[in-house]
Amino acid sequence: MCYSIIEVGYMKKKVCAVILIVCLIMMGIAMYYFLWLKPLNFKNVSYELIDKKIKATLTFSNNVSGSCIVNGKEYNLSNHECLIEIPNEEVLVKVQTKWNEITINLDPKQDRVLDFELLEDKIYMIIGEDKEIDVTVDKFGEPDTTISLVSDDENIVKTDGNHIQAVGNGTTNVHVVVGNVTKDIVVVSTNLIGKPGLTKDKEFLPCNIYSDEDNKIIDEFLEYRINSAGYKTRGAVVAAARFLTLEFPYRIDYFWENGRLDNTTGGPSCDGEGRFYHKGLYLNSSKFNILDQSKIRYGPATWGCPLTNWEDDPNYGFYPGVKVSNGLDCSGFVTWVLYNAGFDPKDVGAGDTPGVDGELSDLGEHIPLTMELLKSNTLKVGDFIGADGHAALIGGFKDDIIYVAQSLNYGMEMKPYTYSELLSTAWLSYVIRMDDYYGAEGVYTDYWE
Repeated sequence: MCYSIIEVGYMKKKVCAVILIVCLIMMGIAMYYFLWLKPLNFKNVSYELIDKKIKATLTFSNNVSGSCIVNGKEYNLSNHECLIEIPNEEVLVKVQTKWNEITINLDPKQDRVLDFELLEDKIYMIIGEDKEIDVTVDKFGEPDTTISLVSDDENIVKTDGNHIQAVGNGTTNVHVVVGNVTKDIVVVSTNLIGKPGLTKDKEFLPCNIYSDEDNKIIDEFLEYRINSAGYKTRGAVVAAARFLTLEFPYRIDYFWENGRLDNTTGGPSCDGEGRFYHKGLYLNSSKFNILDQSKIRYGPATWGCPLTNWEDDPNYGFYPGVKVSNGLDCSGFVTWVLYNAGFDPKDVGAGDTPGVDGELSDLGEHIPLTMELLKSNTLKVGDFIGADGHAALIGGFKDDIIYVAQSLNYGMEMKPYTYSELLSTAWLSYVIRMDDYYGAEGVYTDYWE
């Protein structure tokens, strides 16, 4: 068969047209597929914890538009990603486009320690003392909240599990680790303070045995005890009374008052002479800076050091003009305890002086001591106990023994009394319930062990 040139040209054009049409159709199909029918290619997921909520980002390898649905809530899908909020458990995510739908199973398993709070960030310890470290953990999920401890100096503080033990004098850091969170506790370990022991076993405080630095550490230890019990509470009063009579390693001498800062009795007024109406212990000459110099007539002299006495009581070795060891009288001790615990009794004294207000005897109703009262179990540590001219505090109860914190002519003490002994003691005849005065109870125990 022979074709003319015209016919051949026409056939070529026809073939080309067919090819072109096929190409256009294929391109259309391809465009339709990639734009509308292309499959969802899930690539990966990443998790982020924000405000205790899990944010999951689903990433797709192709650019698709649609939505992600979790527990009935719909989130936008665009630009390869879908940002959703999911619970901390296995969950199904439905991903939809106009033409496609897939289901993705997610299991975030987010168990993290977010933070923790130390109950104390500075601790004072007596050498040999063991203390458990506890924390309040802020967590997400159920992470491991085991506490681990690392001491910077094992010669000062040793660690064992979540316990620390003071083994030497000094200050060191203990690193507390829970999960991926680390915080530090400053630990001060000292032998300047001892385990509680009754005063009868202690020698009297010598003169000038404590340096300024020693005095600062002892003062900080006292403040730590008071704050741990609850400043301006009954517990703080108990802590201060026990600190000076039990934990401080020496007995402080009795010194007749030479006068008071807030004196309404007509006698001389002084500061630091037989009384120390200030915060902390009076153990180093650095404390002279806080005294009212205009009120000093003799001295100054710290506790345990010689100070001119004005009183005349030969039975107890007090002669006018003769020096004896400075210390605290009965009301001086009680007012020191109350003042350091956060109260201000104004340092007026202990007696029931006619026409004088604000004495310790005016703190509340006088309840006579009777056997019935003693057996009623209604008295509390920290209650005032005394008589006209004597002031003391109940310092403990144990096995039908009442311990009284006081300063008498033979020095400051924590003295045990049976009920019968207490009732036969002339200088302890009534109590004052101190609930209204203290207001808050704080932290304390009936006994110090």
